[in-house]
Amino acid sequence: MAINMEEGWSFCFVTGGTDDAVYADCLTSIRNDFVGRDDFEIISVGTSSFHDEPQPHMNAIEFKEPVFHPSVRNFRCARKTKSLKSLFYRTGAISHKKNIAAKHARFDKICFMHDYVGLEPGWAAGFDAFGDQWQVAMTTVFNKDGTRHRDWLNWDHPAITPSKKNNSACLMPYDITTNHMYISGTYFCVKKHFFMDNLLDENLFWGDGEDVEWSKRVREKTQFTFNPHSVVKYRKLKDLEGAPYDHLWTDYQDQFNQAVAQGKILSL
Repeated sequence: MAINMEEGWSFCFVTGGTDDAVYADCLTSIRNDFVGRDDFEIISVGTSSFHDEPQPHMNAIEFKEPVFHPSVRNFRCARKTKSLKSLFYRTGAISHKKNIAAKHARFDKICFMHDYVGLEPGWAAGFDAFGDQWQVAMTTVFNKDGTRHRDWLNWDHPAITPSKKNNSACLMPYDITTNHMYISGTYFCVKKHFFMDNLLDENLFWGDGEDVEWSKRVREKTQFTFNPHSVVKYRKLKDLEGAPYDHLWTDYQDQFNQAVAQGKILSL
């Protein structure tokens, strides 16, 4: 797909307008980090009070969803709850929102962010130093309390025993790359031309694992790349239980080495 784009960054947010103070902090973090530069824009898709008046460097796309969306998981109780909420999502068209944002992006690099993710100072300079040789990139992600949260992630490595959630998700050391990784939809960077050829599946709503499906699909086409020079941080505390810790990788490193030695797997 041939697309004419300017060089720069399109920060694509999906928002439901639930916490304007947190969202404002995220937006300010971008403008502060790009002060004096014009090679960026903010695209905000959803509902927010910030859409009511023009905002600096922002393209606001109002997106009001129906009250309920049927889940692609139908009667399998997607989130394993015993309520009808598992069959329907109130504000769940997250894939559609991100695809809309990407289609409106002016610049060649897209940074997808939920409305509680902010840049730490030096993020832009860090990517300038990192260079341009990547298609899908991740950086360090800190929770509000300063702990790592869903950045450089293994998902289904054959050398790691599946957890009770039926996957082997865990944080990995930043200097290791595998073919079994997962990019969290909360925050990631991607070249626009690559994303337009590999859009999110709009049949998948919030809670349906749209980021897992996308990761598994695109990791067959490109290797995920880690940029050690840039950092983001959540502006609110996210669930600690939802962040797999790197001890899983460490615990199973010996198991991995044995599997390689026995010829059961060929590489990371």
